Amino acid sequence: MLGKQAVIEFIKKNNIDNIFHLPGIHTLPLNGSLTKHNINVFVGRHEAGIVFMADGYARSTGKTGLVLVTPGPGLGNTVSGCMEAYGDDIPLLILYIDTKRKDAGKGVLHELVEPENIFTHFTKKTFVISNPDEIIATLDNAYKTAVSGRKGPVVVSLPYDFLEKEVSSVLMIKDQGSGDGSESKTKQDIDFDLGSIEEVLHGKKRPVILGGKSLMFNEARTNLDEMCAEASMPFFTSTGGKGVVREDNMYSFGNFIQKGLVRDMIASSDIAVAVGTRLRDADAKRRGLKVGELIHIDVDDRWINKNYPAKLKITGDIGQALRGLSQVIKGRKFEWNLKEMKEIQRKEYETLRKAAPGFPMIELIRHVIPEDTAIVCDLNYPSYWAEYFFPVYHQNAFLMPRGISPIFYSLPASIGAKIGRPERPCLCLAGDGSLLPTIAELATIQKYNIPVVIFVQNNNSFGILEDLMTERYETSGSMKLKNPDFVKIAGSFHIKAKRVKTLEGLRKVFIRDITWDEPFLVEFESPVLPPPWDV
Repeated sequence: MLGKQAVIEFIKKNNIDNIFHLPGIHTLPLNGSLTKHNINVFVGRHEAGIVFMADGYARSTGKTGLVLVTPGPGLGNTVSGCMEAYGDDIPLLILYIDTKRKDAGKGVLHELVEPENIFTHFTKKTFVISNPDEIIATLDNAYKTAVSGRKGPVVVSLPYDFLEKEVSSVLMIKDQGSGDGSESKTKQDIDFDLGSIEEVLHGKKRPVILGGKSLMFNEARTNLDEMCAEASMPFFTSTGGKGVVREDNMYSFGNFIQKGLVRDMIASSDIAVAVGTRLRDADAKRRGLKVGELIHIDVDDRWINKNYPAKLKITGDIGQALRGLSQVIKGRKFEWNLKEMKEIQRKEYETLRKAAPGFPMIELIRHVIPEDTAIVCDLNYPSYWAEYFFPVYHQNAFLMPRGISPIFYSLPASIGAKIGRPERPCLCLAGDGSLLPTIAELATIQKYNIPVVIFVQNNNSFGILEDLMTERYETSGSMKLKNPDFVKIAGSFHIKAKRVKTLEGLRKVFIRDITWDEPFLVEFESPVLPPPWDV
């Protein structure tokens, strides 16, 4: 076979259903093969966007997102997406069709010397294919690296001239692991001891569980449902963990960054069990989470003891660790009165409904959208309020970037999320500052008829920064934006859109105008609102 056929062989063998791509002169031989084999290729308008599409696809499905780009500026534009995926454990395979390595230094088109070195600190590993016979084995190794242990992005260089060269034999490349110490462990290798858990939990009367994104699998939900309900054990999530269990369960109290009851319950517990969450500073400590004694269970020890000292650490297979924890707790009944705690939380939310304008906006959206809607966020007011208070009922249905926290994530990621789970409604929560730089991807939505509903809150400002500038420096207006007419822009792409200024108007649009089977944009004009952490 030729090199381009070897790439197709790899794609088919690994059941890769969708590719996110921006073409160039170097990729054309492969483009022809992809078309002939009827492989789904989604062509976006900017490489930064297509990496976030692949990221949203990976988060919504649990699969690996495959990105295909050109060398030079094409590869360079994937940097922020790789940073986010590495920081939030998202498996991506970035395949760039490289220049001829032997021509480096001659000034050839898109030339960079060893550009994969740019990615050293924010990918699990980079691979360079040095001859056509290595194509399939190297791609297999890269794919395995992306999904093993702590998941993450990998980058592969494939020189474009190899695409038209014959693959005479398939070389076996020695498995070099992930290159960052996070190789997948077998069940026999897991650092796990039931006796240690029993010892640490002995005599504890008010434990809590803090769950993260690594619990996004069905067995974890079933296990937690049984364990927490029977033992009267409160469950809280990180932002990435929203949807691990239904947030309307009696034992589930939502995001652990909330103030009031949630913060008080965790602070008054006699031990916290953190499972599948990194407890990063930005997600936990900076948000006011206080933890006393701690059992920390994660895929490896990369984040253990970084922000909260662990009395006991358990690393390896999360599912096995959770089964062991359930076995230790089985038959116990802790002292939490969950019904009483739920009533206190209900009253807190009643107060927020009256005092905090961001809360009723998020509450309204929850009431007017289908239960299984995938919510895709980035850094904006509606997303922050959703992060704190939006109840999620299904796994992989709340996507918010918590690696490097990029601002231009929600629109392209919602495209990938909808492609990955076409049966689910998909709602993009965007701010005016985050939507405009990515609005070219409306062309992608139109081209492939991807029925994403886009909610953009327009306060004509970088609202969070405006709020901080006013509060800290007594300066107003320095973060104002001059925006276009978002409704007209959507219309120019033949995408239906409406503008509203009240919550009642917003409710009517969702109920009367949005069908979820076609793209739609809702522009909600509102002033700068206080952020949830100030409430």
